[in-house]
Amino acid sequence: MKIRLKPIKLKAFFATGLCLSLLWACSVVSPSINSFAEAEQYLKETLLPKISISTELVSDTDAYNAVIPPLVEIVPDPETYPLAGATPTNDSNIVYVEVYSSAEKANAARKDERWLVDVAEAFNKQQQQLPSGEIIQVGIRNIPSGIGEQIIAAGKGQPAGYTPAHALWTELLKANSVPNETISEGLVTSHAIFALRPQVYAALEQNGEVTFDRLMDAILSGEINKIGYSNPYIASSALNFLYTSLWRSAGHDQDGKPLTLAELNSPEVGSLFNAFQQQVTLTTPTYLDLKQIWLRDDEAFDAIVMAHQSFVGLTQQRGFEQFKYVPFGVPETSPLVVFDWTTSAEEEALQSFVNFATSEDMQRLATEQGYERTDYIQKGDFPPLPSGDVLQAAQSFWKQRKDGGRTVYMEMVVDTSGSMDQGNRLNAVKDALRTASSQINPGNQVGLVSFSDKPTIRVPLAPYNELEQKRFFTAIEQLKAYGGTALYDGLAVGIAELMDKQSLDPEGQFSLLLLTDGERTTGLSLEQLEGVIKESGVRIYPIAYGEVNQSQLEAIAALRETPVYQGTPEKVELLLKDLFQTSL
Repeated sequence: MKIRLKPIKLKAFFATGLCLSLLWACSVVSPSINSFAEAEQYLKETLLPKISISTELVSDTDAYNAVIPPLVEIVPDPETYPLAGATPTNDSNIVYVEVYSSAEKANAARKDERWLVDVAEAFNKQQQQLPSGEIIQVGIRNIPSGIGEQIIAAGKGQPAGYTPAHALWTELLKANSVPNETISEGLVTSHAIFALRPQVYAALEQNGEVTFDRLMDAILSGEINKIGYSNPYIASSALNFLYTSLWRSAGHDQDGKPLTLAELNSPEVGSLFNAFQQQVTLTTPTYLDLKQIWLRDDEAFDAIVMAHQSFVGLTQQRGFEQFKYVPFGVPETSPLVVFDWTTSAEEEALQSFVNFATSEDMQRLATEQGYERTDYIQKGDFPPLPSGDVLQAAQSFWKQRKDGGRTVYMEMVVDTSGSMDQGNRLNAVKDALRTASSQINPGNQVGLVSFSDKPTIRVPLAPYNELEQKRFFTAIEQLKAYGGTALYDGLAVGIAELMDKQSLDPEGQFSLLLLTDGERTTGLSLEQLEGVIKESGVRIYPIAYGEVNQSQLEAIAALRETPVYQGTPEKVELLLKDLFQTSL
């Protein structure tokens, strides 16, 4: 064990009651830990005895008597998403049209993801007019395709137009009783892909052409087993892959027929889906999260599902020049649709915008940002577009079966230090935990640990059912903000319980959600815990919820190959819903 000596301030020195002759305090650094067994031993024998742990459990009686209020589906406010181009106006000489756009072409902050923003800005400068004389101005709202569909379906937003990555989302809207009319089949052309590490691609290539079928066979047989996937309720490429893989499992790659609802219940489709899920290392809300992990460590995944346009940007990064891809699925052509509430003037304005966006100059700009008519697109051999009813059933199929027959264990470690009392932070987290709990699959195990001056065990890991949901709700209600921030003490307690479960169920999936709004002020340090984190088998999802030490959370995330998520009281409900949806 290594010992680090560091000087301490006299005030802190006297407070500890140490001998006055000492001028140094010792801080124990994690020893070299190279296995789960070593991590477990060091955690239990060295670290946990240093921690003052309290327990405030909810009794069975209190849990039985708890009342669960009706849970409202979480649908975000569209106004919380960035708007670029024009903004709403009361000027009667202007026709303002707002378009909800998928994120990969509407992110004004990234030069390789802002094509539609650039188009709107160039279009608005032209001050084009309707025949009636009003000037057309276009605003682009950056909302991920799936979230845009949810907002529109729930009636929380009524944009003049909607341009998701592909038409699967507009079919889902129709299934949700939101008719829409296509005024452009495609603003730009892309498609979904599996991005592969060059070594993986080279191994596949030894057996001939690397096709989607060859890749899928390798994944299903366990040849390739570090797959990154994202949430098909949100991410376009993920929904595209879910549909395409189910369509293929039903044998329709041979006959070209569409997938049916009945086929989702076939044993063969279920068996192949479970085999794929066994090879999934990590599922995140969007593929952009996976891309960021890959940029940090190019060996984190053998393959990830993403969009070809984003892949082009990836290969321009140092170290990724030799990465390869395999295309699949329905083309992601960014259709533009309008609705019953879109006025004739707005529709006419959008048609002018479509003409501009599909002009030679704007399409050349699209090519510069990674949009290409690849061989896959030109070949034209795609799965047929499914109905929205089939897509809805496919999403439910994924949610119910995504764990591949394994039990998921998640510990929620929540900061309840005094700063969480500011700006409605803790109340927002409590509301978010209650609402997001509707995404937990029965049988998965959920625990709750809070921490301030010391950690408190509130809900031990147990199979999730109606009684455990009531216990969880009661424990959430009891959370109060006070004291300091023993961040790593709370983390150690959560990891310890998960490691206990892992010893009993080595095939399970183990994760920990760490939500904090501040920096550690007391207790263990990251240096003392990092060896345990690395070998624990627990995937940690840090959520930065305020003025946190970002570098510390990034260091935690890097140890277990996860992104750091940014939370605010306004968006924490949606964030936790997404994380529960993908992880539980």
